[in-house]
Amino acid sequence: MLDLKGHAGFALAIGDTSIEASRLTMFCHLNDIKLIRINRNYGLEDNYIPCGSVEWCESILGKKIVPDYYPEWLQDYLHRKVWKADKWPLEKVFIKPSERYKRFTGFVTTGTYKGKKKPPYWCSEIIHFQNEWRYYISNGKVLCSGWYSGDEVNTPDAPELNIEIPPDFCGAVDFGWMQKFNNWGDYFSLIEVNHPYACGWYGPREQDHLYFEWLASGWEYMKKNYATIK
Repeated sequence: MLDLKGHAGFALAIGDTSIEASRLTMFCHLNDIKLIRINRNYGLEDNYIPCGSVEWCESILGKKIVPDYYPEWLQDYLHRKVWKADKWPLEKVFIKPSERYKRFTGFVTTGTYKGKKKPPYWCSEIIHFQNEWRYYISNGKVLCSGWYSGDEVNTPDAPELNIEIPPDFCGAVDFGWMQKFNNWGDYFSLIEVNHPYACGWYGPREQDHLYFEWLASGWEYMKKNYATIK
């Protein structure tokens, strides 16, 4: 039985045709779990768990969340230089916004002003990941994981995540095998960390219930730590 953490059910925005929305709809139908669909511009009752976009979930929280892509407890797993910047870099780097999720999609710059975006930024030296996985963590424990980029033929299973995780942490943690300076290395490295909402699901259908459990515990975590109205 899915633990909804005291919530009445799930909520989707009208018009959401994502894979996550489709799987949640089917799961709720098969397991007699209440699912409502609402207009993106309307509010949501506190006892429902939203599954949707960053903008929609944050509007329900009543707060725009600042990403913590590289938390202190994972610094030893970066294996590359990352830094914050307020000026557009005139060197080739990987860049993404630092103060908002998905204000623009991260990309590799050209070392010129081409494609310039508004600051502030997170910058990283350019690397390549051979394979990438997402780990869905609730209260310091990995609930499930899924491959999402790299070897599309074999889609290898996620390596065991043998790291010390804070017991109260909830979120999505992405790791990958990293190539640096054009040489394959034995670097199982942190890609980034995301708060536990509006994150894509990359696991198999038979583990859908674990993803939805993660959404439930993650939303409870967000309300407890970030919501303006709890």
